[in-house]
Amino acid sequence: MVNAVIERFQRLDAAFSERASKGERLYGRFSALACISGEEPPEQLVDRSLHIRDRMNEGLGTWRSPGRAMRLVFSAALAASDRTAGNFFTVRNALNARRQERGSRTLSHGGSCAALALVVAGGDTSQVDNFFDILDEITLPWWNRVPAREDVLAATFAATGETPEDARRKLDQSRLALRSAGIPGHHVERAAQEICLGPINGGELAAAWTSLNTAVRGRPVLRSGVGKTGLAVLASRGRGRETADMLVSSFEAVRALRPRPSGQVAARLAMRLTQAQTGSTEPHAAARDLAAILAAQAAIIAVAAGSTAAIAAAS
Repeated sequence: MVNAVIERFQRLDAAFSERASKGERLYGRFSALACISGEEPPEQLVDRSLHIRDRMNEGLGTWRSPGRAMRLVFSAALAASDRTAGNFFTVRNALNARRQERGSRTLSHGGSCAALALVVAGGDTSQVDNFFDILDEITLPWWNRVPAREDVLAATFAATGETPEDARRKLDQSRLALRSAGIPGHHVERAAQEICLGPINGGELAAAWTSLNTAVRGRPVLRSGVGKTGLAVLASRGRGRETADMLVSSFEAVRALRPRPSGQVAARLAMRLTQAQTGSTEPHAAARDLAAILAAQAAIIAVAAGSTAAIAAAS
């Protein structure tokens, strides 16, 4: 019997594949993932996603970030959370205006990542100042910083009403839980930035980490695609053996899609589908959807790098 989450993803993927252009196929896959938490039928979500995408194209033009193809994923996240392109633009403009007034650092992708996170998590312009206060509190040294991740995290914290002190405390607690479970140090920070938004099963984290590493042993594509950071994120909810089984079955289901996705893309999709099956609830589902967007960016870079390497090898 096909898991309900996987079945919904398959229906969403088919609906996006039917409507999106050939060049948007990869983005359509991640758009389907971003819509997992939506309650509407797949065809209706795709219709609204494409409508929002058209409004975003009108408002952003050709050169503004995010790029044209990536806008489909942004639009899907907005559709799934019952928000509009207007909500997105209002918050994006407010963030950029306030950034200039405060003299804060430049936001990733022209403020688009932060705006989307704030909007899909239920926030509005009244939380813009709190966003910058949280961002100041959680910003890492430049050599260890991934600005887009910090923008998304600060925006989600702000939308859910957390204070800067709350955000710092939750991040510190997440780091401690991961270190105590034996997660390698260089994977702790990025995993902490994801798991700090939801419940952490510290008592089972170490055992779940072991189970997940065992599950991907002998599966090099899945192991490298999910990565140690991804395994740590999945382990944070405990239920190690059950989660490991979900990860493997999700990967096999994604690899069965046609056209068949690359191994790296399949692994990232499988990881996010596994998260959806472990019972993430609102408002944390909004952060999960945004994580899918970041994963899409990483996957696209990986695909481009692989194509470049292949061309170089053949020449």
